[in-house]
Amino acid sequence: MRKILQSIGGKNNKMVYQSEKELLDMIEKCLIENGCETWREEIPDACRNWEKPYRVDLIFYREDIGFVGVEGKNTRSMRQGGVIADAINQINNQYKNQTYFNGKNISHWCIVIPRETAWIDDKVEHIVTTEVFIFLQNFLGKMFNINILEYTPEQKWRKARIKINNNSQKSISIGGDSKW
Repeated sequence: MRKILQSIGGKNNKMVYQSEKELLDMIEKCLIENGCETWREEIPDACRNWEKPYRVDLIFYREDIGFVGVEGKNTRSMRQGGVIADAINQINNQYKNQTYFNGKNISHWCIVIPRETAWIDDKVEHIVTTEVFIFLQNFLGKMFNINILEYTPEQKWRKARIKINNNSQKSISIGGDSKW
């Protein structure tokens, strides 16, 4: 097991997304293509007159889902737990207790981190893309009531897909339709 975990990061340490903005742009495009309204860098109602107001990376809405707030993080390796901790703090300490759009509450809060990244070695891809993400999803959900938003880019046979709380009874799926 130790050798398997040491191989995470492998030889190919190039990120699939060059920036958090690029990742959020791709997610926003998928959301719009699937009937969602989106807002970027949205300022909470109570912060509108601040010199340096809080800004939520992405908020989206669809009638069947409600409002969803997203904090994006582009991680490069499994060693960036501090980046996830920063996202949790931002959501819990700055965003969750706020209202948006003149009094609306956010139904779900999510952290988005790339699931399918080039730094995952083929030998351990299954461990990372299932076991580690399920652990992280369950931990964040139970401890902080925060979801994981997973984005999978378009593939030869399937359009881009977004999953919130994948592998759970309360899973939300957006997109991912077959191209055929």
